[in-house]
Amino acid sequence: MINIRYSLIISLIVSIAMVLSPVTQAAEFNQVTQQAQIKLAQLGFAPGTADGILGPRTSAAIKAFQRQSGLPETGKLDNVTLKQLELSTPAPQVSTVEDWRSVPSQDELDDLVAHTINNPNFPYTDYRPNAPAANLDLPGLAILAAMKTSSDTFGSGPPGTPNSTPKTRKTMTDCLMTKPTHWADITLHYYCQMALPRQCYTYALRGMNTPGNKKFTRVEAYESCALNKLPHSTHFTFVTKTQPQVFQYVMFGQTNAFKPEQEQAIINAFYGVKNPADPRECRLKRPRRAEDPNDGTHCLVNKKMTPMLKGKDT
Repeated sequence: MINIRYSLIISLIVSIAMVLSPVTQAAEFNQVTQQAQIKLAQLGFAPGTADGILGPRTSAAIKAFQRQSGLPETGKLDNVTLKQLELSTPAPQVSTVEDWRSVPSQDELDDLVAHTINNPNFPYTDYRPNAPAANLDLPGLAILAAMKTSSDTFGSGPPGTPNSTPKTRKTMTDCLMTKPTHWADITLHYYCQMALPRQCYTYALRGMNTPGNKKFTRVEAYESCALNKLPHSTHFTFVTKTQPQVFQYVMFGQTNAFKPEQEQAIINAFYGVKNPADPRECRLKRPRRAEDPNDGTHCLVNKKMTPMLKGKDT
């Protein structure tokens, strides 16, 4: 009888441990820790598995590195140790979405796109990385609402949202995996929610079904689709009726135009990601784009893109 009770208790403890373990580990995951583990291993230390969790083996490896480098042996990844490892501190992670700026008026948008490349006051004509006007604030709530309107209409949202089916979700995830692309994260996730409206715009950018197969600029593509000058323009009416300013603001911004922490906050909120640092939750809830890492860190601000995005002068 005692043996039976003992076995039941042990089984219960093991079961609880199996349930709690992933959650506990996920809560401790940190991308910088994972990068440090990789770097420590490359330097000949033994941090254990590069799982992003600061466990005993990783802490011991950090102490050994600190000892060799003449640093205080704390076993922690403080700023001095990170600098010695040539790693950066974690990027900020915004947890709530707000309108960090208001949606531009049509006059403001028209004025922005009318100016020449490389003018820091007019970023929409410069699509290169680290352009002078990078890190633009986003009308976060307005973009999130626009994404939900699109996904609910075309059924491309997460399971359980209006009209969502495996087929419509596959259309969206296939769009995200289109490669290569130089688009910013928020641009791609916003755009891929539109199953039909994006056809006219995509074809125009690619030079498909256009006069002389000309590849249109983003501004030209928008104007031509909005004015019903190209095939599939009828479906584009959805954009002009529901979110014309948001579409232009998001789609005309260059690569690296927007503040990354704001981008990720909007995208994570759309897919219902509560803890961006939980790789398991990230993998389950948020679909990857082609350049995203596949280790469950693609919900983070300072993820390592594979390959890195490159800008484009168009």
